[in-house]
Amino acid sequence: MNIPFENLEKINEVLEKLNILEQKINSEKRWLNTKEASYYLGYSKEHIHKLKDNYLIEGKHYYKKAGRVLFDKLELDNWVMHTLTKMNAKEIANNVIKDLI
Repeated sequence: MNIPFENLEKINEVLEKLNILEQKINSEKRWLNTKEASYYLGYSKEHIHKLKDNYLIEGKHYYKKAGRVLFDKLELDNWVMHTLTKMNAKEIANNVIKDLI
C-alpha cells in the first residue's frame, strides 16, 4: 500500500485535533441542576419542572440527591433527539405496566 508522503505529515495534526476533542469531552459537565438544564435546553425553569413531571423519567433523565434534582445531560440529549411521540414517557410506562398485569 502506497501512502502519499503529504498524508503522513497530516497524522500529527489529526492526533492533535483528536486530543483537543478528547479533552473537551472529558471536561464537560454531565450532571446539571434545574437552572443549568433550562439554559442547556433553552427552556424556562418552570418548563423544565413541567417536563420533569410529565415527560422525563426519574432514574433515567434525572435523579434526586440530597434534596436536589440533577439532570443527566446525556439522557436529555437522547430525549430531545429521539422523542417521536407526543405521549409522555410516564404514560407509556404506565401502559406497559398495565399490559403486564
